[in-house]
Formats: sequence, structure tokens, C-alpha cells
Amino acid sequence: MSYSSLTSPDAPAANAQCYRSFRAGVTPPPWPPTPDAAPPTITCGLQRVGLNISPAIAPDGTIYSVTRPNFADRQNFLVAINPDLTRKWVASLKERFNDGCNVPVSAGGTLPPNGSPNGCRTGSTTGVDPGINLPGGGRVLDDSSSTPAVGPDGSVYYGAYTRYNWAQGHMMKFDKNGNYKGAYLFGWDETPSIAVGQNTNCGIDNTNCYALVIKDNHYGGLGAYCNNPTSDPNNPACSPDRNGTQPQLPTELFITQLDQDLNVLWKFKSTQHDSCTRQPDGSITCQPNTHPDGFEWCVNGHSVDTNGVVYANSEDGFLYAINQGGTLKKRIFQQLALGAAYTPTSMGSDGKIYSQNKGILFVVGN
Repeated sequence: MSYSSLTSPDAPAANAQCYRSFRAGVTPPPWPPTPDAAPPTITCGLQRVGLNISPAIAPDGTIYSVTRPNFADRQNFLVAINPDLTRKWVASLKERFNDGCNVPVSAGGTLPPNGSPNGCRTGSTTGVDPGINLPGGGRVLDDSSSTPAVGPDGSVYYGAYTRYNWAQGHMMKFDKNGNYKGAYLFGWDETPSIAVGQNTNCGIDNTNCYALVIKDNHYGGLGAYCNNPTSDPNNPACSPDRNGTQPQLPTELFITQLDQDLNVLWKFKSTQHDSCTRQPDGSITCQPNTHPDGFEWCVNGHSVDTNGVVYANSEDGFLYAINQGGTLKKRIFQQLALGAAYTPTSMGSDGKIYSQNKGILFVVGN
């Protein structure tokens, strides 16, 4: 069964026009260029699966996948497929968010006010994605490793890309019938881990009670919604100084646990600032303060044991064991892995932890 058949007639035709972002080389930021500007378009192409997405299979046999047009990445769909490969339902990811231009941090936004550095153009409509001047939507990039995850209650979660919130993306939630239920402001390259029984917001009635564990990187070194244009390296709309232009949301790097409604339960912050290397004799030497904001959590999925301990590896080279509540239980050094692949941390039935840093698979026991 083809994805084009499964998503028809909801998806645009292959020869239709799909919108794309304004481009710095054509339309200089800040964006949107005018309050009523329409985004440019490109031929959509056939609807297909994102290249790095694995299907998720629910206990009832329902298969979940995510599709995108071949030539575009903004008219995308979460697809529910029956076990006999017939269509169950299709839910669009586009135009789901209203947390873009001029939305304050207190109301769930991430951008500075209109007209300020890294903010949208003065007069822009509140809430829009500045790259398209429309409500933001979940983008499916082929270099993303995000895969759908299914909760015990049948809810489906997908970590989609969004550029306008400092490239953090959104963790989107849909119920078992395909109704959109909301999002959390991080989802890039992330498959959430389902932690059954670890939701402290459930109270006495914990039927179908669970939590989600995600990485939650507040990236620095890039503009809020556009890359620093080579023609204008000092353009304040694309300033890489996140800490200076949005001090309310500085560069910080977390492992975060959410309840099943995407409310924060706790966070564990990266506080390793030194770059360490294992020497041939087994000793570890460190170069101090190379990463003053901490290291990125370089992982796309985590393991959670029956006690609720979370296991995750980081670019700093350590594998972390994190207690419920967000305190450090233990860590072990593997090797420094800057820019490594976003691979999952996995657990075997015997309790051994498997993680990959810089292309090498590590096995860790008690």
C-alpha cells in the first residue's frame, strides 16, 4: 500500500504547489517581509515516508508512520494504518502552533518581541511562524531520526522540526482517533521514551498513567528562526547570540520528563563544561571550560528501568543514570562525541545498557 494512497485525498497532489520558507538570499530577514506576505511555493511531489522514520505499532496492531511531500517538508501527516494495511485515519501536522512572532515567554513563546534582535519584523501578526507568515506546523526532515511513540492510552507522540523556535522543534500529541491535543516546545530529532507509572500528577487514579522522557536542548549559536545570512553577517534577526537576545530562554541543555499531557515533571541540566579524553593507559584528562553552556544531549531515545531511572548519553562522552526527580544517580565516561549520530540508549532484559558514542557501541552493566 503506497503512502500516496493512504493519505489521499487529504494530502496535496504530486503536481500541486506546497509552501516553503522565505529564503535569506532572496528575501532578507527580518521576516515575514510584510504583515500580509505569502510564502513562496515549490512543487510538492508524491507523499512519502520520512527517510529515517520507523513505524510504531500499538498493542491493537495499528501502525503509525509520518509522511511528507517528496520536495517539501511543511504539508505533512501522521498516518494510522490498520493491520491489513488499509487506512485508519490521517492527521495533518501543518498550521498547529500559534507560539511564533511576538508571543511572550510567559504565554509559551520563544521569540523576542517584534522589532528587536532575533524577533520578527515590526508589525508582524502575533503567533505566526516568521518563515511562512502562517501558524507554525510540524516539519518532517529527512535527516531527523524522530519516530512516533504510542502511550498506554493509545495517544501518539511525534517529535517534529520547527525552525522558528531556535530549531528546537515541537513534541506533538494526538489521541488514538487522530485529534491534535497539543505540543511541548522541543521535538527535534527525538523519539520520546514512555515511562509507565512515573507520572506523579496522576494521584490515586493511575489508570493508563505514564510519563514521557525527552532530551530538551535549548540550542545556541544560531539565529532564532533563520541562519546568519552570508550577505549580512551582522543581521540582528539571525544573531547567534541567544543568551544576549533572549536571556529569558538562554542556551541550556536538559533531559526533561513530561506527564502524558506534556506538562513538565522535572528537568536534569547538563553541567559538564570540560572536554575529556580517555588516554591509552585508561586515564581521563580534561580540557577545562570548553563548553560553558554544557554539552548537547546527543541521543534520540532513552531507557527507563522499572525503578524509573533514566539512562541517556551525551556529547560530553558520559552515559548518565538519572533518578526520578532529576538528580544524578551515576555517570560513566565513554568517549567525547561532538556532532555524533543521534542514536538511542537501549536496555537489555538483563539490565545491561547499550549506547553509542562516536560510532562505537558501549555495553554497561551494574
